[in-house]
Amino acid sequence: MDEQSVESIAEVFRCFICMEKLRDARLCPHCSKLCCFSCIRRWLTEQRAQCPHCRAPLQLRELVNCRWAEEVTQQLDTLQLCTAQKFYQVMFF
Repeated sequence: MDEQSVESIAEVFRCFICMEKLRDARLCPHCSKLCCFSCIRRWLTEQRAQCPHCRAPLQLRELVNCRWAEEVTQQLDTLQLCTAQKFYQVMFF
């Protein structure tokens, strides 16, 4: 798998609010977008009671806890390191 493909997959596992790697991932039941629990909790309590992506009405209790997302992001980190290491080996050898 090339570096660009890995990065495309990793993009799906970034929080759409902070744009960082997911932490304690939650999924909007309306649009299925993933975000960090702390980001969406802050948004829903300080901004509006709606999804910042699809604008559907949303309450904290409706969010889906995605425990599996942390495992996927860890595997992607490993894959990105392997891809980067292969790239550097090709460049320097």
